[in-house]
Amino acid sequence: MFGSALKAEEPENLPWLISFDEFVEGRRYQGRTQVAVRPAAMGSTTMLNEALGIAVVGASGEPTQRSAYSSFTVNGRSSTPRLVVEYLDEGYAENLGDGVLYKSLATSTFTYKGEDQTEYTTDFKQINKVGGKDLQPVIDLVKWVNGASDTEFAESLADRLDVESFARYLALQNIMVNFDDMAGPGRNYYLWYDTGTRKFKVITWDLNLAFNGDATSGVHDTIGMGGFGRGRPQQSWQQGQQAQTRQAQPRQQGQPPQGFTPPEGGGQERPEGGGMMRMGHPLKEKFLKNAAFKKLYEEQYRALYTKLLGHGTASCLLDDLVASYKLNEKADNAKVDAEAQVLRTFLRTRTETLRSDKAISGA
Repeated sequence: MFGSALKAEEPENLPWLISFDEFVEGRRYQGRTQVAVRPAAMGSTTMLNEALGIAVVGASGEPTQRSAYSSFTVNGRSSTPRLVVEYLDEGYAENLGDGVLYKSLATSTFTYKGEDQTEYTTDFKQINKVGGKDLQPVIDLVKWVNGASDTEFAESLADRLDVESFARYLALQNIMVNFDDMAGPGRNYYLWYDTGTRKFKVITWDLNLAFNGDATSGVHDTIGMGGFGRGRPQQSWQQGQQAQTRQAQPRQQGQPPQGFTPPEGGGQERPEGGGMMRMGHPLKEKFLKNAAFKKLYEEQYRALYTKLLGHGTASCLLDDLVASYKLNEKADNAKVDAEAQVLRTFLRTRTETLRSDKAISGA
């Protein structure tokens, strides 16, 4: 789907999920049971856009993952520098506090299926406190979100969800032009349930498509892959990178990546049936539909814009990541510099575009 040629005889290029406790129960490395080695997706081995996304989320104050560039050997073959990302496992949940962490699966529909918890095995996976806690808090949330009237949703959502954090989550996905967030086809997010406050928080996960779309998207625009679903042709981050490095022939501007089947009408449609790209999420849609929550979203967006783009934080983070990558053996300095330059252009365009958006400027 993303232009990667993955071969079993080249294990150093494969995406990996390394489990330290696979054969010894309880074994951890630096407090973690697992780490993810990100794939060399869409022609990029640096995954600089994902590394930047992880760093940007952390700079916003929202929960993120630790990451680093590192080389490794497998079956006697050495890798080039790869992005290694902290996996959201039991150790990660412990650092969040007293609560339960749930992973949304790619097959999740966020629809109420009754009180039988076995009906939700294709929707969510419980990460910690298995046996002590269960999926009931998530089921209650799903049932309430789907069944609440607009008035009930407005009045009682804050009793169930950290609404300021959620507004920041949504603003971050838009700022980063992340196509595959909680409403994307991958359903990439986690739910953290704080047992003290009895409230949920949405946690960002899997940013390999961040900064990979239309840099001129507005505050209230629906984000699509390379502008897909918005009807506006443009060049995505990765298309620009490919054009500069000449490693791959970019697809036609404004077109979805190979393998994606668009939902009829594009955007937020959620068609039934296999092979169709499902978009949208009831929680996100109802939140942004409400006037008060939309105002909160804009307030958080303005604060994040000033901090991350207006003050140049994202650009400084990018510089740090490039320097970190170059510390590794087999680092391709020319390639990472070329990819970084495309990202810098993306950030400049994003900054200029959003500065004139009426939600930011007030004009």
